[in-house]
Amino acid sequence: MDEATVALIDRIAEGGLAGTVPPKADVVRLLALDPCSPEASYLEERACEVAHRVSGDTGRIAGAVGIDFAPCSMNCSFCSFGERWGVIGEEVAYTEDEVIAMVRAYVEQGATMVTLRSTEFYDLDVLQEWIADIRAQVPGSYEINMNVGELTPERAQAIWECGATSAYHVLRLREGEDTPFDPEVRIATIRAIAASPLLLGTCVEPIGPEHTDDELADGILFGLECGAYSGGVMARVPVPGTPLEHAGTISEDRLMQILAVERIVAGLQYESIGCHPPVERALYAGANSLTVEAGANPRDVEPGAEPWKGFTVAEAKGLLEKAGFAVRLPNPEPRVCPTPRLRTGERVPKPSGRCC
Repeated sequence: MDEATVALIDRIAEGGLAGTVPPKADVVRLLALDPCSPEASYLEERACEVAHRVSGDTGRIAGAVGIDFAPCSMNCSFCSFGERWGVIGEEVAYTEDEVIAMVRAYVEQGATMVTLRSTEFYDLDVLQEWIADIRAQVPGSYEINMNVGELTPERAQAIWECGATSAYHVLRLREGEDTPFDPEVRIATIRAIAASPLLLGTCVEPIGPEHTDDELADGILFGLECGAYSGGVMARVPVPGTPLEHAGTISEDRLMQILAVERIVAGLQYESIGCHPPVERALYAGANSLTVEAGANPRDVEPGAEPWKGFTVAEAKGLLEKAGFAVRLPNPEPRVCPTPRLRTGERVPKPSGRCC
């Protein structure tokens, strides 16, 4: 192996564990490695070590509930919900009782987090009521994560007060090109979440073969600058009928490389990092979180109450435990953050855990 590259990997990994973030040029250097090289394999090994050290050998299982399968006027080029693509046949909107049933099943099976995912313009007043009802009707130590449309600071605060613990939001790769969104609108929501009691979860996504090392490095560093508490990587799924259906997909080797880079760069700041698709190899390349999905899914053309692609909580738990991760929350109760998070651009301090 190239000694200089090994030294760079070690320096970034140890720096991440000390709470420091490397310069972008170093991140790009790691992303430029041949994903099938011995150096990339070493990168994955170090990322796995960092994941275990940072998490205390704990793993996470997120159960995602897609609430509505309906055409969306935003028409993102990779999303099955785009009304222009015409891939949605019959619209489906799950009732509160159906959503609560899916949440209960996830929690009883051992999920540590439940994500409520909606299309861009779903009524957030309705979701706030559901959050409170979920807390009342589904006992247990689990987190409620929101993956919804744009949020104001007031809305983020209200969602937290209803019982949510975190929110997922992303400045997606080539935002404003492959999507009609103004990047500043997405950033405003990320700032609103980061400045609220909600914990901010983010991801580098959706990754295609056309995305450059420079773009990926920006995506990795942006989440850290925003003060996110968790990260991830997501390969773009070629949804039939969408404009990017034939744009190609990245290899598993490339996805593992990007995951490993994010893991060692993030260091202490991200206690958990996920990978989509949820492949077993990811748990040996820096991931310690897996997601099980049901309901409406922007990466499919049909909704379903059964687990997407047949991947279940039980299977996720088995894979995590096989990789040496105990599936549990770091604390016996869901963590919430009583003080504002960082805003974009502020210095990220060395975190003491998942909460401010």
